[in-house]
Amino acid sequence: MKFTRYEITQQLCRQCGSCARACPRNAVAEGEDRRYRIDQKICDGCGMCQAACKLRAISKRKGLFSS
Repeated sequence: MKFTRYEITQQLCRQCGSCARACPRNAVAEGEDRRYRIDQKICDGCGMCQAACKLRAISKRKGLFSS
């Protein structure tokens, strides 16, 4: 169980890839539909993707999440 997770708001994302380049665990990847997504099973919650996003399309959610 995780207590936080990062999510990409697709309406704000412009697919620049800065979040994917910043992620040290390669948890952010571009899908077949050319949208970036965060793999919650790989993400360790470091927040580097959020810091790299100039459009603030990545938000940190708090709660109780299953991996």
